Amino acid sequence: DWLTAGEGLSVLTQERLQHFLWYGLPMKWLTGTEHRRQVADALGRAFDLLGLPRYAAVCRSQTTAQVLDAYERSDAEGKRAFLKADAASGIRPPDIDELEWGSVMGMVESDALSSTAELLELAVAGGDLVPGARGWKQRQADLVGAHLTTARIELGGRTWLDAIADERLDTWLSTHRSPTRRRVLEPLAATVRRPAELPAGVEDPVPRLRWFLGELAEGQPLTQTDNLSRAFVQAAAPRFGWDFANPPRTEDELYDLHQLRHLTQRLGLARRSGRKLALTPKGRAAVGDTELLRRTAAQGLLSDHQFAAALGEITLALLIDREMHDDELDATLTDVVAEVGWRATDTGLPPDERDISWAWHQTTNLLRALDVLSTGGGWQDRSYALTPAGRAVALECLHRRATGPRSSPWG
Repeated sequence: DWLTAGEGLSVLTQERLQHFLWYGLPMKWLTGTEHRRQVADALGRAFDLLGLPRYAAVCRSQTTAQVLDAYERSDAEGKRAFLKADAASGIRPPDIDELEWGSVMGMVESDALSSTAELLELAVAGGDLVPGARGWKQRQADLVGAHLTTARIELGGRTWLDAIADERLDTWLSTHRSPTRRRVLEPLAATVRRPAELPAGVEDPVPRLRWFLGELAEGQPLTQTDNLSRAFVQAAAPRFGWDFANPPRTEDELYDLHQLRHLTQRLGLARRSGRKLALTPKGRAAVGDTELLRRTAAQGLLSDHQFAAALGEITLALLIDREMHDDELDATLTDVVAEVGWRATDTGLPPDERDISWAWHQTTNLLRALDVLSTGGGWQDRSYALTPAGRAVALECLHRRATGPRSSPWG
């Protein structure tokens, strides 16, 4: 019943069996390890009687014994053993270039995952895929890619990739149940469903970020307080429009440089190595690949802070096709906040004007640091507009938010 939910053996798959033995049994059944082994052994005998020797073998395998033993030591160790064994079995669909599976899935994506796992199970059983053999992971990825991009009758001629993108897009639009938010995002739905393209004439969308990464090629010295050196900061100041009489003393004073530095570390493009800030292998690859660098920069446009990210994506959507003023952004985002009903986790109070302004400025400040945002007006009435390159980066960011993998119900 646990494996089939009363639907009979026709729904039984190796994916379900492995999830039960290596996760459900040790995590959901409140019993000891010895009893879990007895359950696995009894299940194996049942499969023998049902004429399902492959499934019986999984129940009695050394892998199952090792995973159950790992849970006896700790849940965390057991879960690691489960994930390792699941991947090594060959039937767990891997991420491919066209799709990264989400840790939180809708019904369509979940069905696609199960369908793909069934395909891989048949490939392993038939010898078309041999886990552990040379080149097996590439063969596995090829099988997954072909399966997900084949038109399917049950999906009305769409592919699994199409159906997953549609489901993710619809979920994105309906997240938070805010009419104002949906009104802002819905006109962009067809555009952000596809990856953004660079406009004609824009060859390098984030030259300031590329410049900074280039400066880290041999490593940049860091001070005892973990700042970039004063000499480097002062040499970089003209590039960031510094127009004060005295040069900046620290990177904190040259705030756009400070943001770029922390963006590169947040995205894994640079890291501290001894007393220097140096490129990672990911950073070196991005320097030489314009498209990779644009996608990576787009990924970092929104804060890791959930509230700031939610308001940041609406800010990007508002700036896609028009110039916006401070008061317009504040008014629209205040409506969204009221409709969603956000509350601070520590006080239970709703966000005030300062909280809202802080949240959307997390995104506009970073756009300015990347030099893809133009500003006008004074401090009391500032306007914002994306450059052509900024629009492409913003659209790529929204594309990922709309159709990328989900790690929580809120994106």
